[in-house]
Amino acid sequence: MTGTEPVKLRIPRQDLEHFSLFQLNALDAQRWASALPVTSSSQVASQLYTALDRLNRCELAPQARYDILEALRRPMLVATTSLSKRFLKQPLIMPEQSRAMAELTDDLYSLAGAAYTIVAVETIQQKDRISDVNPARLVCQATHRAIRCNTSRLLLTFQLYKQVASHAWLTLHQLYALAEEQRLTELTIEDELEGSGTITTAYMQALILGCCKPNQLRQNDMSAIYRGLQEWGSMVRISSRPTDEALYRVDLDSDRPPVYSQRTQQSPGPRTRFLNTESFEQHLQQLIDSHSKQGIVFDRDTVISPQLLKHLRDSFNKMSMRNFTRKNESKPMQVALGLSACHYYMGAELHFDQIMYGPNYQPPPSQRLGDNPFIDEKDKGDLWQQANPRIDYQASEYGILEPADLPDVSVDQDTLSRLDISSEEQPERPEFHSYPVTVVDASPGGYCFQWGLDRGGELKTGDLICVRENDTDAWTLAAIRWVNQFSGDSILLGVELLSPKARAYSAKTPVLKRGDETDPQRVLLLPEIKLVGQPPTLITPRTGFREGQKIVVARHDEEFFIQLVKQVTVTGSFTQFEFRHIKQLDEVLAEDKARPVNSSFDSLWANI
Repeated sequence: MTGTEPVKLRIPRQDLEHFSLFQLNALDAQRWASALPVTSSSQVASQLYTALDRLNRCELAPQARYDILEALRRPMLVATTSLSKRFLKQPLIMPEQSRAMAELTDDLYSLAGAAYTIVAVETIQQKDRISDVNPARLVCQATHRAIRCNTSRLLLTFQLYKQVASHAWLTLHQLYALAEEQRLTELTIEDELEGSGTITTAYMQALILGCCKPNQLRQNDMSAIYRGLQEWGSMVRISSRPTDEALYRVDLDSDRPPVYSQRTQQSPGPRTRFLNTESFEQHLQQLIDSHSKQGIVFDRDTVISPQLLKHLRDSFNKMSMRNFTRKNESKPMQVALGLSACHYYMGAELHFDQIMYGPNYQPPPSQRLGDNPFIDEKDKGDLWQQANPRIDYQASEYGILEPADLPDVSVDQDTLSRLDISSEEQPERPEFHSYPVTVVDASPGGYCFQWGLDRGGELKTGDLICVRENDTDAWTLAAIRWVNQFSGDSILLGVELLSPKARAYSAKTPVLKRGDETDPQRVLLLPEIKLVGQPPTLITPRTGFREGQKIVVARHDEEFFIQLVKQVTVTGSFTQFEFRHIKQLDEVLAEDKARPVNSSFDSLWANI
């Protein structure tokens, strides 16, 4: 190896004298792998963990080790994919079993990455003794596989919102430095399991993941970006010379992700590399323009939405700066999760039907039957019978006895209470809970909360929440912008404040013809913020509303007709629109009646 600084890669000490699981050749390794209990992914993963751990401690020729790893690679990828379904898309603070599955998956990626690293390092050290294969090709293939394993581990860390493990970035940087010194970075490696490419494109997948603010994304969004970067990673240029277009820089001898070039005052070292993302950003803009409606669909579960494309583009077209200075805080607050809970608390703790019809609203008797087993909802008949039930009803026609002829039937009090449908008891409404949290720091634009293991609810980036200080009654609407999990029993939430005066409404599309009416949905109206020039906006559910749509927004005491003009924000939980008011017919007629009598329009009618 050449260069001013040696490459520093950690490999296990090979101190195991005997390997007992199978004979150390590819054929026996494949037979052993095919006999694994495929119906239990956890057992397969555990046995693969044992095999890789012992294999890394055995002395073995590089080509033989590589062939064995290739025989075990497919079942390992199948096992890690199956295990990930048991802890991804779950509550971030996982139960013990899910946490164990996540740790096992992380260990498999780590052991596999170390195994391929051993192949690359020992091939370089023993290249004069290798005759049956091209040493350079073997180093290139092993390094490419090692980078892929370590990048998969990095992706898993991001998806669990954990801190990146010590030496994880350094290992990736040093693997690339190793390939760079051997001049192998641009050779194409065939990979039918995870996609072909070069060492540079595989390395770029890791670097771009680290640059795109993964703690602000949802787990499936990170998977989609990782899949897209298999094709787009080659558009990022890495160079040892600084340029004006190099937004990021990375030190290959550091244990850090890429950083903004403008923020780094330290002079570049011999292994400092600069990332030119200009072509990548231009390509993302083209994708946004051509996929503005549906986004990019790789498969049913892997979709890059237009909003996610914009997030990715914004991460590479300018340096993001914090708008407000944070200061340390330590005070308790209350938090409620989700649009429904926010609607309840921002609506003076009125339920949805009370918002629509008034605080004293009583549901009709048909909705207050509860679980009465003696009452079934019958056919409602035609509209005339519903409106005039007494006109068509004659007791004698149905053979019903007069009160004097009715037999005396004794009914116990419990049965009477169950048969009593005139009760004014309200039907059960969903209960909304708020949870206590501790503020870590605060700024005029938001908070950082610590969320403990004993709290309920599922947390995701982009979720709508409302917050309240314990000594006040006023709730403030907010959204979760980032998540960090720094320990097994608590997480940090970065919260952006949206509005302290949001109002709860219902919204539905207007009835144009019979059958067009839709069920009302919860929405929140955010008033204008003149200080920052923000017009009034409407928070809606994630689906069911779109730009240009005309809707009726109403409460029990008011109603107005609007058109959604511009989509301001969209997350996995809600959408925020700018809107404009539309005059309805009665408003136009009212304005017409208010026009002066001697106007030219009225005089024209007088002359006709």
